[in-house]
Amino acid sequence: MLLARQRARRRTLRLPGRLWGRLLDGLVGYGYRPWLAGLWAALLLATGTAVFTQWPPHQIGLDESRHFNAFVYTLDLLVPVSVFEQRGAWEPAGWTQWLANGLVAAGWILATALIAGASRLLRPSNAP
Repeated sequence: MLLARQRARRRTLRLPGRLWGRLLDGLVGYGYRPWLAGLWAALLLATGTAVFTQWPPHQIGLDESRHFNAFVYTLDLLVPVSVFEQRGAWEPAGWTQWLANGLVAAGWILATALIAGASRLLRPSNAP
């Protein structure tokens, strides 16, 4: 019921508000379904892993030999802070560079949505 109210309210907003509302609805269901952001992250992780397995990036700094793992590399791109130090060790080429940049941007958006949804910042007050 509250989700339907938010969707009805979105129709009364200007274009930027409607676009932001659609994004919030699709990512976390206006804070009522924060698990959706986790689902999006899992889908992006699977996609990135499949792509980078097929078209692995080139190693930066050939002075040391590293083993490439597409799952860890994609996870490092999606997590806003580079915890596995894979971003600086590998460089995608061609269209996969666009994918890598998109995964970084999506990681920031999803992390923000997950944190905000979990802390219920996106959930509107129940006041009439």
